[in-house]
Amino acid sequence: MKKFILMAVVAVSAVSCLSDTYMEMSVTSYSDFEFTDPIEIFGKDSVFVESAFGGGSGSMSLLFASQRDGEKSPMTGGFGLTMKRDTTVYNKSWANPYPQYTIYDTLVVSNKASAVFYQNPNESLMPEHDIVFLDAAYGTCTPASCRINNTWQTVHNIVSEDSDYRFGEGDYLKLTVTGFLNGAETGSVEYYLADYRIPENGGAAPDSLAMGWKLLSLTKLGNVDNIDFDLETNKPGFPLYFCLDNFVAGIYVKR
Repeated sequence: MKKFILMAVVAVSAVSCLSDTYMEMSVTSYSDFEFTDPIEIFGKDSVFVESAFGGGSGSMSLLFASQRDGEKSPMTGGFGLTMKRDTTVYNKSWANPYPQYTIYDTLVVSNKASAVFYQNPNESLMPEHDIVFLDAAYGTCTPASCRINNTWQTVHNIVSEDSDYRFGEGDYLKLTVTGFLNGAETGSVEYYLADYRIPENGGAAPDSLAMGWKLLSLTKLGNVDNIDFDLETNKPGFPLYFCLDNFVAGIYVKR
């Protein structure tokens, strides 16, 4: 049986009972992926992979999706949860894909767990949408911001001398976040997790590489019922991962 960690304890900014039959409320949904008993959820390996999960005790109506090839198989694409972290790049031919590339960061309220996203090149092994607003039939979801970071494996692949994917001039890793409402695109936001393009070709700065949590505004997405994430690089075969935390959205629901 598929399990869903759906937490609905929210910070309510306004709640009005308008009659005996319906309720109206506006809330701030804050997905920090912190749970009451992380050991029960994550287990000893500090990585949790499930068909879908909520964003923690402050999150409302948002489902972070993944896909699995069978009930007990590893995640094939989408979001998982991780408490692993590392900041050391070793000259190894392989790096664990799940750790965040970070230690304690005072800019991030949540410093224990985060979501980790894997983009499978086989689209059939990805969920239909990466974040789903469960109450779309009753209201609106307006994303405000989130924090993003590279995984340890991504940094290892980009900078290690023995990496098959070591970046040089002109290479890049770009994240695009796209909102949808009733099947139509509402807006998108781009961020370069690694940008080795020269400024003349649009590069932000020489050898720009995210090695800590970065704040990303999502206000351009507008009202959404689904959100998708897409990673793009010019390096063929590059493993596509990134970490997500502190996802903030305004939720309005009228039932």
